Amino acid sequence: MKTKINWKVTTVFWNDINTDDIIRADVLQESTDKEFFAQYAFEKYDSEFINRCKTAKSNVVIAWENFGCGSSREHAVYALTYNAVNIVIAKSFPDIFYRNSINNGLILVRFEDIDKFKNWDEVEVDLDKKEISCNGKIYSFEAPDDEIFIMKNGGQLGVVKNYIENKEIKIVKKEENKTGGQTMVEKIISNHVGEKVFAWDKASAMPIDLIYLNEVIAPASITYFLHDFWGDAPVWDKNWIFLIPDHTVPSSSIQVSIWINMMKKFAEKHGVKMFKEGRGIEHIVWIEEGYVLPGNIILWTDSHTCTNGAMNCFSIWAWTTDAEYAIASWAMFNVEVPESIRINLTWELQKWVYAKDIVLELLRIFGAGWASKRVMEFHGEGVSSLGMDARTTIANMAVEMSARTAIFAYDEEVEKNIKNPKYEYKKIEADEDAEYSDVVEINLSELEPNVAFPHKPANVCKIVDLEKQIEKSQEVDSLDFPAVKKEDTKINECFLWACTNGKYDDMVVAAKILKWRNIHDDVTFVIIPASDEIYKKCLKNGIIETFVEAWALVESPNCWKCFGKHMWVTGPTGRIMSTSNRNYKWRMWAAEAFIFLASPASVAASAVAGEIVDPREYL
Repeated sequence: MKTKINWKVTTVFWNDINTDDIIRADVLQESTDKEFFAQYAFEKYDSEFINRCKTAKSNVVIAWENFGCGSSREHAVYALTYNAVNIVIAKSFPDIFYRNSINNGLILVRFEDIDKFKNWDEVEVDLDKKEISCNGKIYSFEAPDDEIFIMKNGGQLGVVKNYIENKEIKIVKKEENKTGGQTMVEKIISNHVGEKVFAWDKASAMPIDLIYLNEVIAPASITYFLHDFWGDAPVWDKNWIFLIPDHTVPSSSIQVSIWINMMKKFAEKHGVKMFKEGRGIEHIVWIEEGYVLPGNIILWTDSHTCTNGAMNCFSIWAWTTDAEYAIASWAMFNVEVPESIRINLTWELQKWVYAKDIVLELLRIFGAGWASKRVMEFHGEGVSSLGMDARTTIANMAVEMSARTAIFAYDEEVEKNIKNPKYEYKKIEADEDAEYSDVVEINLSELEPNVAFPHKPANVCKIVDLEKQIEKSQEVDSLDFPAVKKEDTKINECFLWACTNGKYDDMVVAAKILKWRNIHDDVTFVIIPASDEIYKKCLKNGIIETFVEAWALVESPNCWKCFGKHMWVTGPTGRIMSTSNRNYKWRMWAAEAFIFLASPASVAASAVAGEIVDPREYL
């Protein structure tokens, strides 16, 4: 690639453009051809985007904060690059989108003064000098030299192949002589690279322990693996690669069925373990199976991989390219050791306030981009009052604050959930003198039930402040925080599901509310246990019967509508209460629908009432 390139600004976006905005979920599984996804770029969000891109040979996208947040779908990068978008200049990027872009040679530049650029400006970027020229002025930007090198060379496939042959790990120290205490993630990475590292140190390669691939990403990763790594090359370690169909189960298209069959053939050929459709959602299943253990580094092809940090491990997302490289090399490349935020939880939750209310409170206070590039590390006596189901709920939504992942300290609850461990593990605790970028304290006893308004998980208020939030939404009335009227809080669809809140404790809470009550006549309530083990436990204890008697629809374990792919299409009048992790526009199909996020108790109570209510009225 040239080091000095001329482009034209064809689009300027505002804050928090998410990957659902860039490309919709239901097309992700329809091809392994990267160029295929170009036709869907910003299809719903900005219908003229593709036409504008056609006016220039190379395009610049300008954005404000947090461009590319949300789902880890690498297809968003393909959708841009195959529309001749060669550079995105923004104030900030979430880690997942940034890494996916670097892997595929899409140039990203972090730059504060975004208002310097307007549509149709001619922009010249000099990667060697790290300068942007526009309207006769020159602006400097900062970027690590190794990332510039990868951008200029269109990705890092060559780096990966070199590592496979030499197994050399190079550490670049931010502070050469730094010593002292370490955070939990610093310790875990140190144990894997063989050298003591701290935040902002960078490892050329980071060995991993396990990798899991679902049917959204496995077929593409397998295809690229066979193409890039010598055809019939064996996988690096067949014993610790796992395949699971969970997002689109049962299959919703011919192509998905073909891909699931492809996964089965690959698993059979290479001796890789593949789980049967219906076993459950990956993040929940692996804890049940005994594969998620303290001190390990686990790669997952899903943005909510952070869920399993509740088990005292470094559980981090990998998308198509990173997964392909990990299958071949058993490592992740160009890894910067993240800073950590220490979150101290004190006291205990009041009765009928739940883990979802904790993470929504964090989103309410700090917003969607707060934890970008950092790890959310949970401590304090309040943690000991939370069971594993609660902890995985909190960890799950760390990515909604753009965090790299979340991690909980090792304690009796973690130990209790280590069942039939499949390999050795190491308990990880932070040092007393570890350094944190922020220290936050949350008094659990002061929390109340929360609800997130459309179209962003950070649009949070206490349910008792519902009227004030309605007024606020009407004042803001933006794309990601639209005006909500009182009648919009009359709910007609409710969902209890997802890796966020489809666990057994969540089912128990909902059953307490629905026992001897009927779901409102205007409400359809869909309930999906997150695994077959949870489903069977609910059957044994009469919980499924309670749901059915209340007129709920109980479905088999899968990611289902939370993923936005199939099985339930929401119409324009949809007013939805959901326990899932995202409420973006179009997430459940109809652009006019409103999705509110809340705890299982709040969702179940609202299903009975037919409107958003405080669950404490029903428990």
